[in-house]
Amino acid sequence: MEKAYEPKKYEDEIYKRWEESGFFNPDNLEGEPYSIMMPPPNVTGVLHLGHALENSLMDTMIRFQRMRGKKTLLLPGTDHAAVATQARVEKNLIAEGIEHPREHFGREGLLEKIREYAEESKATILNQIKKMGTSCDWSRLAYTFDEDRSKAVNTVFKKMHEDGLIYRGHRVVNWSVKGQSTCSDDELVHVERKAKLYTFKYSEDFPFTIATTRPETKLGDTAVAVHPKDKRYKKYIGKEYEVDFCGNNLKLKIITDEEVDPEFGTGALGVTPAHSPTDFEMYEKQKAKGEPIDLIQVIGGDGKMTTKAGGEFAGLSVEEAREKVVARLKKDGLFVSEEEIDQSVGTSDRFGDVVEAIPMQQWWLDVNKEIPSRKKSLRDLMKEALTTGLDGDDEKKVVINPERFTKLYLDRVNNLRDWCLYRQIWWGHRIPVWYRGEEIQVGADKPDGDGWIQDEDTLDTWFSSGLWTFSTLGWPDEKKFQENRDFYPTSWMQMGYEILYLWLMRMILMSAYNLDEIPFKHVYIHGMLRDKDGQKFSKSAGNGIDPLEVIEKYGTDALRYSLMSGVTPGNDSRFYLEKVEGARNLVNKLWNMSRFMLMNIEEPKIDIECPEPKTLADSWTLNSLNTYIRNIHDSLESYQFSVAGEILRSFTWDQLADWYLEIAKIEGNKSEILNYILNVILKLWHPFMPFVTEAIWAEIYGGEKMLMVEKWPESKKKNFVCDDDLYLSGYNLIRDIITGIRSLRAEYKIEPAKKIIVYISKNKLITENAEVIKVLARVEEIKDLSEKPEGAVGFTQGAIEACIDLAGSVDTEKETKRIQKEIDKVSPFVLGLEKKLSNKEFAKNAPKEVVEKEKQKLNEAKEKLEKLGEQLINLR
Repeated sequence: MEKAYEPKKYEDEIYKRWEESGFFNPDNLEGEPYSIMMPPPNVTGVLHLGHALENSLMDTMIRFQRMRGKKTLLLPGTDHAAVATQARVEKNLIAEGIEHPREHFGREGLLEKIREYAEESKATILNQIKKMGTSCDWSRLAYTFDEDRSKAVNTVFKKMHEDGLIYRGHRVVNWSVKGQSTCSDDELVHVERKAKLYTFKYSEDFPFTIATTRPETKLGDTAVAVHPKDKRYKKYIGKEYEVDFCGNNLKLKIITDEEVDPEFGTGALGVTPAHSPTDFEMYEKQKAKGEPIDLIQVIGGDGKMTTKAGGEFAGLSVEEAREKVVARLKKDGLFVSEEEIDQSVGTSDRFGDVVEAIPMQQWWLDVNKEIPSRKKSLRDLMKEALTTGLDGDDEKKVVINPERFTKLYLDRVNNLRDWCLYRQIWWGHRIPVWYRGEEIQVGADKPDGDGWIQDEDTLDTWFSSGLWTFSTLGWPDEKKFQENRDFYPTSWMQMGYEILYLWLMRMILMSAYNLDEIPFKHVYIHGMLRDKDGQKFSKSAGNGIDPLEVIEKYGTDALRYSLMSGVTPGNDSRFYLEKVEGARNLVNKLWNMSRFMLMNIEEPKIDIECPEPKTLADSWTLNSLNTYIRNIHDSLESYQFSVAGEILRSFTWDQLADWYLEIAKIEGNKSEILNYILNVILKLWHPFMPFVTEAIWAEIYGGEKMLMVEKWPESKKKNFVCDDDLYLSGYNLIRDIITGIRSLRAEYKIEPAKKIIVYISKNKLITENAEVIKVLARVEEIKDLSEKPEGAVGFTQGAIEACIDLAGSVDTEKETKRIQKEIDKVSPFVLGLEKKLSNKEFAKNAPKEVVEKEKQKLNEAKEKLEKLGEQLINLR
């Protein structure tokens, strides 16, 4: 083996060997099927740290399961990311001076530009996935916008339309004026901001005041809603009022709704069905009760007031109209008050603007309508999948880790509105609907006859993403799907909590509806990666870290381990380069340990069984390794990646490197035991650090036998090599004695090269391990405690007492001067702190945390002073 491990020398070649071996493909494996569908990264650029974390988690799990003898499939792919990709390309073109890309290129021209960008981005991303060491089956590579996925999308759309679930309706949508496209409720990013709450009357003769943050939308009010139990308004319920509001004649009906908050504003809510999803629901309820109210659109798709807002306001922006309405109310004596409040507004996740609620003719998915063949709604299926299991079958139940996200999911499902499927962009799956006059045909192919025109708009990208888990396995081609049926439902899915509603819900919806099956058995929700100060990584913050640059400098294994270190299910974690440096040191430690062990193994055996221990250190280490195997296995099975990695690091560095290998140098003749331990730790490390472990394995056994398909170590019964707990506890006692002697050496500044005489209460344990103590504690001779000289300093460990003679080990005069000098330095510091803390003004006026910090300093200084005094006495 080379003296140092250089990742760049090995990684690309190793990945090539893995690919060529065929073991990424489950068709070349045997055992119980285990499958993970890779969340497809968007083709909008390059992989970021979040993708690197996800690849690390997925690949660690798939390698662990592969080594456990399972027929593993990690299926790779990318997402065309309709809105995000078109927005990125248009932004780039605008930066190049093309102000209106859609007008400039036309549909086909712009699509070609987007396609070029997407393909280039896709190639880059797939290469980066390989750089992460991700062991996915490239023969099954999928893309949400390829021919097979398009077929699946069109099949589902048509089926849902035939079942009456997809309908065309005039409803209020979330409209991005900047992006000129709709977005679903789940795509909104809610932003907290300050806003003004205005209180006023519609007209002089209207009986009460209302309050709103958007006076300009009141130009389109058609009702006023109050809570049914609000006594203030009971006598007005059901009445209609005609008012002249800022020059607009409005007909307002007083209605009731349980959703109205009596504590907000005046408790009376002006109802604008055209510009509020909540108000539109009231409009629908009134229509269902046979007591309809009107819908008046006063804001257009361009974000400006329409002619229905009145000539005085038409053409104004909403902000201009708001100012003008308030001014008019003040002029007419109808204005009562305004106050600043905190407000949460929905913004477009892709375009960043505050969305407008406006009514449009769109295609929708009804989540409440009964599915003819199931006698249940989509909402019912989505709830069943996480509660009772589909149709009450516990085998068809999705388990989310951590469990708290189950409640969040169910809360959202219970409040789910119909899904707007329309997107006013060109990149994406074109709506499979054809029009000829008033005629409508649904299907991928153009209907027979002339005059048919396909819908210009595209489907929400989450529609195709929702089909990902089964469209990637051949569906709707039944023959292909059955060939891959063993992998469905998939075993495990991981994702960030930010797409819990966007993606998790839709995958469950689509799988339950189309296959009467859950898409996956277990879901692992991870948090967001933040920098060391807890801030989000972003270009604007200037704290971005490129995973490829980290790999170039530190190697892939170091990046993978550092990303998973500190990660807990559902919680954010911090990432910084110091973590990578620590992980690189661990990789190097593993290499150097392996190199030393290999040098002390006579003839390495790939299938060696656990040998018989010959010494106490052997027994303890082999038993300890057995326990670590069990704990690591259990941690990975419960998706505690960071815990598993830390347990393994602790054994490798703290137990093996720091102690057993040092003892092995002294005791010698460890060939078989070192061979066994080396094989085991390389297997345990492989899922976390695949490159360095495979490189070491190849150095030992050649390139023919690959570590990636070696059998995962199995733990035996507790203390399987030695059942004598009392005997095994002696190992810890020997280590504690060595540590105690080292501490005394450090405390009294005994030079590292100087060997000392130690006096110990001898017994069989000490006698048998005397050589280990002497070498590791740099002891020249061990004498019986009864011979200890006057003034010797020491410690007690269990029933064992040990001490050293300072007279022969320390330059007493020099050490006395050093300690006295230190005492002279610390003493005035203690007096100063005592004086400061006794000052009543300081204690009264200083912040509590400052006072506590000063107290802590005083306690630490006093302890140091006491210890220095003891050392000085021992030297005299």
